[in-house]
Amino acid sequence: MREREQQVSVMPNSRTFESVAGQIHFLEYGDNRLPPLLLLHGHTDCAWSWHHISTALSESHFVIVPDLRGHGDSDWSPPYSDQFLAADVLNLMDHCGFEVTSVVAHSLGSHAASFAAGCFPDRVERLALVEGFGPPRKAGAVDGEQWRQQTAQFIEIARTVPAQRSFPSIDAVLERFRKLYPNLDAATASLIVENSVRHTESGVEWKWDPQTRDWITTADPDRFEEAWEGIQCPTLAILGRDSYNRFWSKLMPPGNGYFGMDLSPVSEEIASPRVRRFRDCELEIIDDCGHMIHYEQPQKLLDVLTRFL
Repeated sequence: MREREQQVSVMPNSRTFESVAGQIHFLEYGDNRLPPLLLLHGHTDCAWSWHHISTALSESHFVIVPDLRGHGDSDWSPPYSDQFLAADVLNLMDHCGFEVTSVVAHSLGSHAASFAAGCFPDRVERLALVEGFGPPRKAGAVDGEQWRQQTAQFIEIARTVPAQRSFPSIDAVLERFRKLYPNLDAATASLIVENSVRHTESGVEWKWDPQTRDWITTADPDRFEEAWEGIQCPTLAILGRDSYNRFWSKLMPPGNGYFGMDLSPVSEEIASPRVRRFRDCELEIIDDCGHMIHYEQPQKLLDVLTRFL
């Protein structure tokens, strides 16, 4: 592990290191003499997606925010399984000199964080999972017929839905982004978009490898929950009250496979079976938002994280 030199940064420093399957890019915020904190983004996002949250949390923590492999400015290096993402997270901790750290993770990043914290519980001090339970599912095991129904749905998605959407300009991306997330101030929205897209022959695209969609079909919800049982640190599960309506129902409609529950609005009763899989887990449900809590209700999320950390 390298020694941590004392330094203070206002805007993030951009860094890279070599992990098991290529180069990982990450951002550093704040004074490295403060307690360390990792922020992990979700699928199709990147490190800059957390910028407004990272900046605020850097007043009390030394914040490290990686681009997960296949996202942002990290190498596009399959495989993209939860285990390899967790390996990158642990390697990043070693690179930064963190024996132990707190972690805030959203969606796909929560999978990596859960595997790291569940299998290496001495490395994580506090854990906040933002919409980190994965797709909603019925209780109990998934039988063969349910699995075939769900897999058929994913095959249809792969056949008909373009992996990437191209835009004619950055302005077009920003216009759509601001329409989706009006609670983000204009400067923050612009900064996120400008650092999260790339120019291609087809136009402007978000910086993520289309092959990262494999996590949807290869993820095993039973393994998530077994990982949660190994987590020993205090954990906070943060859910959006309307995440089923605004996000999951569009990807996995009711009646299909084990994503067959109408979970709108999300409630304590619905979430409690998963919360009970943790040793020490609190639940916070944020109103008037869906899956993308860091964009839809950034101040509410920041308030919750500040109290927990």
